[in-house]
Amino acid sequence: MKSFITDRKHIRIYVLLASLIILTGVALAQQTSQQNVSSSGTIRVIGASIFWDTICTNKVTSITWGTITPGTSIRKNVYVRNDGTATGTLSMTYGNWTPTTAASYLTLTWNCTNYALARSALVCAELTLTVQSNITSITDFNFIIFIQATG
Repeated sequence: MKSFITDRKHIRIYVLLASLIILTGVALAQQTSQQNVSSSGTIRVIGASIFWDTICTNKVTSITWGTITPGTSIRKNVYVRNDGTATGTLSMTYGNWTPTTAASYLTLTWNCTNYALARSALVCAELTLTVQSNITSITDFNFIIFIQATG
């Protein structure tokens, strides 16, 4: 009977140790998935101007995205004004990543692709930066956003 009690004590110890190992693994996995990244993006503009406000007093030269959790997106609104002499078609590209591996995990989109913006007109552009959930080893990054009005 004594060996049965000893075996039960051992079983309880093994179950307790296994539970602690599993809980530790879950806690570590949750900490790893909470990696945050932050950045700023420099903006270069051709044929247009970019502003933070509708009265065109605060020019945008860079965007600070702040802290972004993997698997999420952050949106920033800017106002694009056509400085050309005719209607211009808006386009946006981005690149020159630092570090270069950030390009594999981050995507920038906007709501003004091929938008025809009349001379001196203003449009609200929503820029959306999306971070893939599998991003690793990147805590800070930088890139350049190119916005152009052609036509």
